[in-house]
Amino acid sequence: MVGAVIVYLFQQRRKQLREITADDFPEFDSKSYNQFIILLKTAYERTLYLGVAFFPLAWSARLDGNSGGKITQYFFLSVIALLFLSNIFPRNAVMRLLAEHGLDMEAIRKRGITL
Repeated sequence: MVGAVIVYLFQQRRKQLREITADDFPEFDSKSYNQFIILLKTAYERTLYLGVAFFPLAWSARLDGNSGGKITQYFFLSVIALLFLSNIFPRNAVMRLLAEHGLDMEAIRKRGITL
Protein backbone atom coordinates (compact mmCIF):
# COMPACT_ATOMS: atom_id res chain seq x y z
CA MET A 1 0.00 0.00 0.00
CA VAL A 2 2.84 2.38 0.85
CA GLY A 3 4.41 1.83 -2.56
CA ALA A 4 1.15 2.66 -4.34
CA VAL A 5 0.76 5.88 -2.35
CA ILE A 6 4.33 6.98 -3.14
CA VAL A 7 3.89 6.20 -6.85
CA TYR A 8 0.65 8.23 -6.83
CA LEU A 9 2.50 11.09 -5.15
CA PHE A 10 5.12 10.92 -7.91
CA GLN A 11 2.43 11.10 -10.60
CA GLN A 12 0.79 14.14 -9.01
CA ARG A 13 4.08 15.99 -8.51
CA ARG A 14 5.23 15.21 -12.03
CA LYS A 15 1.94 16.57 -13.41
CA GLN A 16 2.41 19.75 -11.37
CA LEU A 17 5.98 20.04 -12.64
CA ARG A 18 4.74 20.10 -16.25
CA GLU A 19 2.61 23.13 -15.37
CA ILE A 20 5.52 25.16 -13.96
CA THR A 21 6.97 27.69 -16.38
CA ALA A 22 9.88 30.09 -16.24
CA ASP A 23 7.35 32.91 -15.79
CA ASP A 24 6.42 31.44 -12.40
CA PHE A 25 9.97 32.17 -11.20
CA PRO A 26 11.02 35.60 -12.47
CA GLU A 27 13.90 35.57 -9.95
CA PHE A 28 15.64 32.79 -11.91
CA ASP A 29 17.74 33.30 -14.99
CA SER A 30 17.44 30.57 -17.64
CA LYS A 31 20.39 28.59 -16.26
CA SER A 32 18.99 28.62 -12.71
CA TYR A 33 15.51 27.71 -13.93
CA ASN A 34 16.82 24.74 -15.94
CA GLN A 35 18.88 23.57 -12.97
CA PHE A 36 15.82 23.93 -10.74
CA ILE A 37 13.68 21.79 -13.06
CA ILE A 38 16.37 19.13 -13.42
CA LEU A 39 16.81 18.90 -9.65
CA LEU A 40 13.05 18.56 -9.15
CA LYS A 41 12.84 15.87 -11.82
CA THR A 42 15.71 14.00 -10.16
CA ALA A 43 14.02 14.17 -6.76
CA TYR A 44 10.69 13.04 -8.20
CA GLU A 45 12.26 10.15 -10.15
CA ARG A 46 13.97 8.92 -7.00
CA THR A 47 10.63 9.14 -5.23
CA LEU A 48 9.19 6.88 -7.93
CA TYR A 49 12.02 4.38 -7.49
CA LEU A 50 11.43 4.45 -3.74
CA GLY A 51 7.74 3.67 -4.22
CA VAL A 52 8.41 0.89 -6.69
CA ALA A 53 10.92 -0.73 -4.30
CA PHE A 54 8.10 -1.37 -1.84
CA PHE A 55 6.39 -3.79 -4.26
CA PRO A 56 9.10 -6.49 -4.22
CA LEU A 57 9.49 -5.93 -0.48
CA ALA A 58 5.81 -6.76 -0.01
CA TRP A 59 6.20 -9.81 -2.24
CA SER A 60 9.23 -11.05 -0.29
CA ALA A 61 7.33 -10.58 2.99
CA ARG A 62 4.69 -12.92 1.61
CA LEU A 63 7.38 -15.56 1.07
CA ASP A 64 8.45 -15.43 4.70
CA GLY A 65 8.29 -19.20 5.18
CA ASN A 66 11.51 -19.93 3.30
CA SER A 67 15.03 -18.90 4.27
CA GLY A 68 15.51 -16.63 1.26
CA GLY A 69 12.55 -14.49 2.22
CA LYS A 70 14.33 -12.75 5.11
CA ILE A 71 17.44 -12.07 3.06
CA THR A 72 15.31 -10.62 0.27
CA GLN A 73 13.44 -8.44 2.75
CA TYR A 74 16.70 -7.10 4.17
CA PHE A 75 17.95 -6.43 0.65
CA PHE A 76 14.88 -4.40 -0.32
CA LEU A 77 14.84 -2.58 3.01
CA SER A 78 18.46 -1.60 2.30
CA VAL A 79 17.54 -0.44 -1.20
CA ILE A 80 14.66 1.64 0.19
CA ALA A 81 16.92 3.22 2.82
CA LEU A 82 19.57 4.05 0.20
CA LEU A 83 16.98 5.55 -2.15
CA PHE A 84 15.60 7.65 0.68
CA LEU A 85 19.08 8.91 1.55
CA SER A 86 19.99 9.58 -2.09
CA ASN A 87 16.92 11.79 -2.44
CA ILE A 88 18.10 14.17 0.29
CA PHE A 89 20.79 15.73 -1.90
CA PRO A 90 18.63 16.96 -4.83
CA ARG A 91 15.98 18.24 -2.43
CA ASN A 92 18.58 20.18 -0.45
CA ALA A 93 19.97 21.56 -3.70
CA VAL A 94 16.47 22.77 -4.66
CA MET A 95 16.08 24.49 -1.30
CA ARG A 96 19.54 26.06 -1.58
CA LEU A 97 18.76 27.30 -5.10
CA LEU A 98 15.51 28.85 -3.89
CA ALA A 99 17.29 30.51 -0.96
CA GLU A 100 19.98 31.92 -3.26
CA HIS A 101 17.24 33.71 -5.18
CA GLY A 102 15.44 34.97 -2.08
CA LEU A 103 12.59 32.45 -2.18
CA ASP A 104 11.20 30.10 0.45
CA MET A 105 8.43 27.54 0.49
CA GLU A 106 5.88 30.01 1.84
CA ALA A 107 6.49 32.36 -1.11
CA ILE A 108 6.21 29.44 -3.53
CA ARG A 109 2.90 28.31 -1.98
CA LYS A 110 1.52 31.87 -2.23
CA ARG A 111 2.14 31.66 -5.97
CA GLY A 112 0.01 28.52 -6.07
CA ILE A 113 2.92 26.19 -6.76
CA THR A 114 3.38 22.92 -4.91
CA LEU A 115 6.81 21.31 -5.00
